[in-house]
Amino acid sequence: MKQWAMDVKVIYDQAVAYAGPDPSLPAAKQEVAWRKQQRRFEQELWQVCAPYAHTSSPLHTLCERVERFLPELFVFVAVAGVPTENNLAERSLRPLVIARKISGGTRSPAGSETRMGLFSLFGTWTAQGLNPFLQCLAVLSQQPSLLQM
Repeated sequence: MKQWAMDVKVIYDQAVAYAGPDPSLPAAKQEVAWRKQQRRFEQELWQVCAPYAHTSSPLHTLCERVERFLPELFVFVAVAGVPTENNLAERSLRPLVIARKISGGTRSPAGSETRMGLFSLFGTWTAQGLNPFLQCLAVLSQQPSLLQM
């Protein structure tokens, strides 16, 4: 198992360190090269995982998860601006989790759905650099001129 983890880490480290194709290539050829490299990393990872997927190995769960999400694991190689990890997503959920733990949650599924919807709206407005108060006011007063999309 330790060797498998080290092999996976080597592939990930290579993907993170990949500097890209020759910058003198035309943009279209560079994009093709980025996608090819993404597929190479996916194939390397699958070669490490394939022997354990759909077996009784302790690694089968992780390898089957890799199989399921393989097209998404190396998007950061081919698409500029995509982070190599999901820390931002996890950090954005943390305040909601803390609030839920402090308050003890909601009393109904409808309450949970409302809380999640409001959190999503306020989080999206904040991420877009908009004032959540003004956006909420615009939605509640139905003044489309205040809404910024």
